[in-house]
Parts: sequence; C-alpha cells; structure tokens
Amino acid sequence: MRLRSRLVLPLAAAFLAAAPFARAAREWYDYYLDARDRDIPEKRWADCVKDLREALRLRPNPGVNVRTYGVYFIDYVPHYYLGTCLQGTQEHQAAIAEFDREEQLGAIKGKSTQEVFADLIKRRAESQAVEAARLTQRARAEFQRLLREAQDLGRRGAWEESLPILAKAESLARGLDADSQRAVAREQERERTAQKEAQEAAARAQRLEQRLADGARLLEDGKATEAKVAFEDALALDARNSRALEGRRAADERIQASTTRAARQKALADGKALVDARQYEAALVPLTDACTEPAIPEACALVAEARGSLERLRRQQEIKAQIDRLMAEGDSLMREGQSAEAEVKFDSVLRLDSGQERARAQYKEAERRTGAAILERFLPNREPGLVFFEPEAVEVESSTILLRGVATDDRGVQKVQFRVGGVAVPDFVPAGTPVEPAFNPYFAREIPLQPGVNRIDVTAVDIGGLTHTVSFSVRRRLRFDETRWFLPSAVAGAVGLVGLGFGAQRLRRRRARRRRFNPYIAGAPVLDDDMFYGRQKLTARMLSTLHRNSLMITGERRIGKTTFLHHLKRVLAEDEAGEWRFFPVFVDLQGVPERAFFHALMAEVVDALELPPATRAALRFTPETGDYDARDFGHDLQRVVAELATRTDRKVKLALLIDEVDVLNEYSESVNQRLRGIFMKSVSENLVAVMSGVGIRRRWKSEVSPWYNFFDEIELLPFSREEAETLVREPVAGVFRWQPEAVERVLELSRLRPYLVQKLCVHAVNRMLEQGRGTIRLEDVEAARDAALTEEGTGEVVSARAAGRPAVAD
Repeated sequence: MRLRSRLVLPLAAAFLAAAPFARAAREWYDYYLDARDRDIPEKRWADCVKDLREALRLRPNPGVNVRTYGVYFIDYVPHYYLGTCLQGTQEHQAAIAEFDREEQLGAIKGKSTQEVFADLIKRRAESQAVEAARLTQRARAEFQRLLREAQDLGRRGAWEESLPILAKAESLARGLDADSQRAVAREQERERTAQKEAQEAAARAQRLEQRLADGARLLEDGKATEAKVAFEDALALDARNSRALEGRRAADERIQASTTRAARQKALADGKALVDARQYEAALVPLTDACTEPAIPEACALVAEARGSLERLRRQQEIKAQIDRLMAEGDSLMREGQSAEAEVKFDSVLRLDSGQERARAQYKEAERRTGAAILERFLPNREPGLVFFEPEAVEVESSTILLRGVATDDRGVQKVQFRVGGVAVPDFVPAGTPVEPAFNPYFAREIPLQPGVNRIDVTAVDIGGLTHTVSFSVRRRLRFDETRWFLPSAVAGAVGLVGLGFGAQRLRRRRARRRRFNPYIAGAPVLDDDMFYGRQKLTARMLSTLHRNSLMITGERRIGKTTFLHHLKRVLAEDEAGEWRFFPVFVDLQGVPERAFFHALMAEVVDALELPPATRAALRFTPETGDYDARDFGHDLQRVVAELATRTDRKVKLALLIDEVDVLNEYSESVNQRLRGIFMKSVSENLVAVMSGVGIRRRWKSEVSPWYNFFDEIELLPFSREEAETLVREPVAGVFRWQPEAVERVLELSRLRPYLVQKLCVHAVNRMLEQGRGTIRLEDVEAARDAALTEEGTGEVVSARAAGRPAVAD
C-alpha cells in the first residue's frame, strides 16, 4: 500500500500538470470553427482575425469536404471568413485581398459552397464601394489642395511650377467628376494664356531693345540704310517708341543727303528684282533707300511686303528652335522621372505644332506616368494573382504538360515566367501597351517534364515590378515505349499488327463486295456531308458575303447547284462565329404555280423554323393556299423575324435558299416586282436570299429595276482537277482501290462535272463488284462509259453522238 501510494501520487501530479498542455494542443479546425461559429456571430472581430490566422498557419490550403476528426467533414474557406472579420474591423482593403485570394484558390467555387461564394461576391462589392468612397474623398481633398497651390503659383507668375501641379490635378480629376475636370481645364487655359502673354511681352521687349541698340550703332558707324531697317523693326514692335522715331528720322536725313533721286529710282528697280527672287533680306537695303523718296510710294509698299515675309520666316525659325528646345527638355525630364513637368513641355510643343507625332506619343506616355504616380499614392500597387485551369493531374505519362490559366493585376500584367526544376521556360508576354496594359491575360504554355518529380514555379510580374509565385509538383511516369521492354514488344506487336491489318482489310473488302458497297450518288442531290466534296472556297466566300448581300448562283444543269444549297444550309445553321445568327430555309420552286409563289415560300419557312403556336396564330398564313399574296408574306416575315430574335443574342438573318429559280421566268412581271419590294422593306435588314438556277430572264417591260439587280451573281463552275480526283478516290478509300489510269479516264470523260464523275464511278464500281474484284480498272470505266453517258438525263451526249461527234467533246 505504501509503495502504491508512492507511485499514484506522483502520477496524479504529473497528469494534473500536463492537463493544461493537453488542452492547449489545438488543431487547425478548432481555430477555424471558433471563428466561424462563435467569433463572427458574436462580432468578436479581433479574436476572429487571430483565430483564422492561426488556422491558416496550421493549414494554409482551403478545401471542400475536408476531414476534421472522426467522420466529420467541413468546407474549409478561411480567407472568406478572414475577409468577413476584416470587414468588421473596417479594414476593407485587406478584406478585398482575402476575398480575392479565396476566389483565386478556387475551393469556394464548388457546388456545396455556392451560397458562401455568392456572399463573398456581395461582401467584396461592399468593401470595394467603401474603399472607393474613401479613396474618392482622399482624391478630392488632394485635388483641391493641388488646384489651390497651382492658382497661388500662377498668380505669382511661377508657371513653370504651377503647370506641372495642374497636370497632376488633371490626372486626379479624371477619376472624380466633370466639374473638377472643367475647373482644372479652365485654370490650365488661364495660366497657359498668361504665360504665353508674359513670354511674348518679354521677347518683344528684348527684341525691341536689341534693334534700338543695333540702329544706334549702325547710325554711328555711318550705315544709315541699315540703321533705318533696324529702327523700322523696332517701330514694328512699338510704333510710338521715341528713340526709334528719332533714329528713323535721322537715318532718313542722312540717306536723302547721301543719295540722288536717280539713285533712289535705281534702288527701287534693284529692290523689286530681289523681292521677285525672294531675297527679302537683301531687298530691304535698296528698298529702304527708295522709300525715302516721297515720289516713290511703291517702294514703301515693297518694304512692308519684304518685312512681312522676313517676319514670317523669323517666326518659323523661332518656333522650330522653341520646339527643339522643349522636346529636349521634355526628354530629359522623362529620363529623370519628372513626368508631370515633361507632360507640360510636350503639351507646349503640341500647342506650337499639333502635327508633331513624337511629341504626341511622348505626351501620352508622360500623361500615363503622371496618372500612374498619382494612382500609386491613393491605391498602392498590389502583387498580381494566378488562377490555373490546367493541369488537374499531379501524375502524368506524357513528356509535357499544358499549363493554362489567367494572370490578374489591377495595374496590368507585364509577363508570366515559368521554371521547371530551376530551369527557365520561355516567358509568356501578353499583348498590351504601356497605355493600354493587359489586366487579365489568358496564358498557355507547354512545359517539358523529366522522369520523376518535377517542381514547377510560375511567377506573374506586374508592370510595377511586383511578383507572385505559385509552386507545385508533377510526377512523370515513364511510358511503356520508354522502358527496356518496349523494343522487343514493339517488334512482336508490329508483326502482329501488320498481319491483323492485312486480314482486316481483306475482311473489309470481302464484306463490301458481299454487300455491294457503292457510296457514289448520281441523279439525286448529295445530302450526306461525308459525300460532299469540293466547293470549299465558294463556301468561304458565301459566309464572308452573305451577311450584307443576297446571291444568285447560276450554272449549267446538273453542275451541283441543289447539292450546294443543301450544304450551305447546314453550314449556315451551324455557324457560331460573327455578329449574325443565320436561320436557313430551303425552298424548291419546281412545280410551284405563280399564284402560290409567296404561299410556298412561307410554308417552307413555317415548317423549317418550327415556329411556336403563338407566332403561328399571329401569321396570315394558313395551310390552304387561298389568296395569300406579297403583302401577307411581308406581314408574316416581320412576325417571324421578331420571334427569331428571341432565340439568340446576335443579330438575326433569315436566309431563304431558293432552288429552281428559273420558274420566275414564267411568272408575270408584277410578281417579280413584288418580290423586289420584299427586299426593299424594313425587314430586308434581317432577310437574305441565295437563289440558284440556270438563267434569269433579263428583259422587262417595267422601268423599275428588277429584283435580281439587288443580287451578286456567282457562276458555279466545274470542279478543279484536285476536287474531282478527291471525289473519285475518297469515298472508297480503305475499301477499294483505283488504278491511276482509271481515275484519269473518269476525269477525262466527266470533264470535271461532279454529276458525271459520280455517275461514271457508280457504274464502274458496279462492274467491278460483278466481277468479284477489289480494284477499279480502266476497263471498268470504259465499260461504264456507255451506261453512264446514255442514261436518261444526258440527252446532250446522245445528240452529240447522233451528230457524229465524240461524247468527250461535249
């Protein structure tokens, strides 16, 4: 008993001492559940943030249906709840970052977390609104401060300091309101005007003083004529300047005293010649002498003309020098990072010459940098994000994997870098410019893998230089063909496959002969896409034209017009590209009488488009022909187009594919003119037609333009040689073989007409089958010639033979 007491008491003490540590050893889900189920409902925001950060430290990755203890599972979305708690502490910018992080990691987008994800979107929008309001308030206060500072500097004439400040205020005003933008624009214009007036006044005063000094010096040196030119320049700047007036008077007296009237007359002639030669500066000296003679008023007019031309040249040179100086100063300021000051310089260049393209480009770049610098103050740059769509597997057999995803950044993504095991893979650089950067570019990159585990690092770099890296591992298993057992197995397999393939081909040919397989079609339109060959270029042309023009397909009989219309119908119905959604309807006019023409068109429209009962009830169309005319057809077309518009978000185009349009030749001109009216009504924007026929009557008694003038005409020609050869070989490829000379003979006899190609092939294959062979020979084609070219429907060939001409020449 004493021994037991000595053992029990220490054990009990040890247990009691360890109990607090046992209780303190909490798991990630303890912190997570405390925050979710206790802190948030009780609005204990500080405890909530603390608990969730601890949960994230212990388990960084979110997940759906994550096991906690025993058989209990939860959805673990810690960044969403951390953002919720940060909202409670009014840390909205940090809350937005947590919401973004949760969305990027993707777990919250599962089916079981749809409601939570919807709440994340809502909460993030609320925080963004609060943050935007706070930033707007800060921006408005800063804008008012900048505007006041610029106005104070402007009033003191310190425009070199005030205008860059106004450029910054202008960048802020773009994000505020129209009143702020107008206020800064007015102040900029006022200060620009004041600066220009001050600069021009200073330049005028400097030039005036310079020309007065030049005149005095020249007069003193005995050069009266040159002195008078200088004083005239001074008077052009200040007409009442006493020094200039006195200097000009003195110069006139000396000129008159030193020259004769005859000399002044000669000076006029010399001056006129120099003006005609556009040597204005040289002309001023003789013309100035002549101008002192009152009897020669013409001389003074020529002086004014020469002086005006020289002033314009001087101004042009002065502007060019000013532009060069401003461009150099702007470039230097850009290199020094003073974008607002550089923006003012380039703006000054454009005010002098709006055609300076380099100045315009530099101005835009300086404006962008100024805006970015302002934005950085009110919305600091955040690191970019990465969201991956592929790969989903962490273990693959292929030697490469495709990485697909989206890089996101509020300023713009500069590039995405990839490294595999520390080795760089070519960067992805999104399409964008400094003025219009890529904010959410999609990227895809093929990543090479080595056998075993490959560590892949993907880094997004934004235009501010901040980076964000996501790392993960992919294990590559060796494929069987990369193992040592592959070669012997491949040899054995190849031998087996060759034998199996040969046997399968013989079996396929035997079955085809037994079933009398013959895929060629002659006499009926080809409705099976697998048997439609050629016309690819024509189809592409139709798709590029049909949204704006109706088309008329002409061609000789049996050239494939009906087949092409059926093919076009399928292509238009499946076309998902472009702004137009086509609803094609095929109409065969063969046997349709004139009185039933418009009824037949609408009957096909109603059947093909499966109109709902409500639309059917709104139509004037009934199954019975009755008195259904063009007005009824136009009325119903509007209802049909309106119903089709409810089926798609794209623009609607009802495409009528009308075959055997030659029937219209037998109709009266009134029906043809009413058809023309249909294509000129308001519904015509949503109506297009493709008509096919051998020919349309071109003579009309009416002076009104016929309907076919609204159609682009396209002639359906025979196949090219490549198209015709494809039609011969492809349908039986892998089943029967064609001898080359047999193919050549089919092309020769058919003259590349698809109908005759098919007909010759039908009979040639039938003869081959009758003889139990698997190869179509020249003799089969020759034997098929008479049967193919003399059947009903080839009367042209028959008549050619009766006339003693060879059928091939037809």
